[in-house]
Amino acid sequence: MTSREELRKKYWTVLCRTRKSGRISQGVKDKEEAYWSQFPTEVVDEALRIHISRYTSYKECYTRGIIRNLAKEREQGRGRQEKNDFCRFPQRDYDFDALEKQLVNNMKEVEHEKSKT
Repeated sequence: MTSREELRKKYWTVLCRTRKSGRISQGVKDKEEAYWSQFPTEVVDEALRIHISRYTSYKECYTRGIIRNLAKEREQGRGRQEKNDFCRFPQRDYDFDALEKQLVNNMKEVEHEKSKT
């Protein structure tokens, strides 16, 4: 599997969490990927990384906005800014798999403490 395929697989896994059923139909995936084909692959990949790292609770339509904004910035020659103009420091990219494992471990420790008492 290439890194692009892995990125897309991780993206769809994250998006499954936005659904009550935890599933996304193949038709929705095909429709979104057809939309992505209108943009350069670098823009799409960057948008997917941004969505995965920062907006895990948002649905796929939010990714469309990220893609459009990134494409517009590239057309204007600005590119992506590393610093947020509001906060004046670089934004963090979290590893949500590691955070999820840490949360599960913390919950297990709390349950273990409760069972002792």
